[in-house]
Amino acid sequence: MNLLLDPLFRVRLPEQTMRVSLPELLALLGDDRVESLPGVQRHQEDALHIFLCYLAGAVLDRQGRQEPAQNAEFWRAGIRLLTRAEGCDNDDAWTLVVDDPTRPAFLQAPASSRAVFDRDYKPKASAPDALDVLQTAKNHDVKAARGHSGEAEAWCLALLTLQSQIGFLGAGNQGIARMNGGFGSRPCVAWQQCRRPGARLARDLPVLLAHRKVLLAEPHPYVANGRVLLWIVPWDGQDSLALAALDPFFLEIARRIRLVASAGGWQALAATASVPRVAAKPQKGNLGDPWIPINTKTGGALTVPASGLTPDLLRNLLFADGGFTPAAMQEAPTGQGAGWFSAAVFVRGQGTTDGFHETAIRVPEKARRVLVGAGPARDRLAGLSRTGLETASAIQYKALQPALFALLEGGPEAISIDKREIKQWVESAAAPFVRDWNPRYFDWLWSTLEQPDDTAALQPWFDILRALAESTLERAFTRVPLRSGRNYRGQTRARALFFGSLKKNFKHYMEVSNELS
Repeated sequence: MNLLLDPLFRVRLPEQTMRVSLPELLALLGDDRVESLPGVQRHQEDALHIFLCYLAGAVLDRQGRQEPAQNAEFWRAGIRLLTRAEGCDNDDAWTLVVDDPTRPAFLQAPASSRAVFDRDYKPKASAPDALDVLQTAKNHDVKAARGHSGEAEAWCLALLTLQSQIGFLGAGNQGIARMNGGFGSRPCVAWQQCRRPGARLARDLPVLLAHRKVLLAEPHPYVANGRVLLWIVPWDGQDSLALAALDPFFLEIARRIRLVASAGGWQALAATASVPRVAAKPQKGNLGDPWIPINTKTGGALTVPASGLTPDLLRNLLFADGGFTPAAMQEAPTGQGAGWFSAAVFVRGQGTTDGFHETAIRVPEKARRVLVGAGPARDRLAGLSRTGLETASAIQYKALQPALFALLEGGPEAISIDKREIKQWVESAAAPFVRDWNPRYFDWLWSTLEQPDDTAALQPWFDILRALAESTLERAFTRVPLRSGRNYRGQTRARALFFGSLKKNFKHYMEVSNELS
């Protein structure tokens, strides 16, 4: 299956669904004719998008072009010129299965000899989804190895996701360079004017090409016309490529993988590597990738914690606050209309994945104008966003959780927060409050632009939080374990603590709420 010639990718157009080659896919995206890509799973979308952007960016740079809208023949010829310039004289580097293991295959580095290949490579996966980045211990949400071993598109996407998203996973299983450490994650944070795949490519490619000038200057070590296709040169797992030999748009591979023919389809073989493909450990993933924000405290790429894309983290990324330098792709362009602030990431643990997290926050036109500007309006919005989060935290930890402790403990004079079982129950009972206010946060924040008085702007947010917290407490009354003779006392004490804390910490807002009720 040759990606440059054979119809591999399923695309849904307004008039039909069809399969197209890689150059044809780039042409259709450039013309914004693609409605969707049915074969691409959600967790693979960003990996494919970034791959296409880097590849198209390298081809356009070599051809002295800027416009993303090009025909398929342009892309095919440009990819072949790039491939030959890097040492592969045919289409092997774009073919999924190449019988000679000393030749490159798509995202598969060649071995230095047949003997090395026979010695090192062992069976890895018999189905494409078993090769993907998702690590599961049991067949729960997504069944393992459910894909057919002959599905070329599925193998292609699984390879692409693995080679561009995976982290360290035990001795010899190396991770990508664009990640802060082996247990980090590779986030994709960007502004989207339109969520169609073609419009996304058309917006991101010019930003990427403009960002190239930054990447070719200090402190980045890249060189113009450096290596882009890192799977062409042999790799036996003993040596790494230096950043100084690479193009800013380099397409990396993390693992030694080889697809081979098997009974009824294909299978993946894998070999370990003693060192990563790219020597970039000191950079901590801070390699200039325009989709990755930088943590200014560590100097490394953003690593999203197990809690995921919380409103607190998203707020800090959106306002470039809280110790983050924004990604080049997330900066909203000047112009008219609403847009989307999007973020997605596979959160990784030690040998596990802690979930695929994604969000798309709609930013109205008025909020967009404030965000792209600088001055009092933006500073005020940033301040209100911080106060809104602090209010939610105060209601949770100063009012709701103490009330829940009192409820479970039967209404003592002084609650105890040290018992592990009680603490776990309280955290579980309080979880709906957090779950319910999270999706309301940014809608409230944008509404403050219509209210010039800060106190008045915060009042609706307090009312929302109070109602959600009170509802959470009332639900807890129905699920609390029975304590003979103390349930009524526990509920009474819980209500007293809850409303007493609100009156103490939010006296003004409580007075206004009571006047309106």
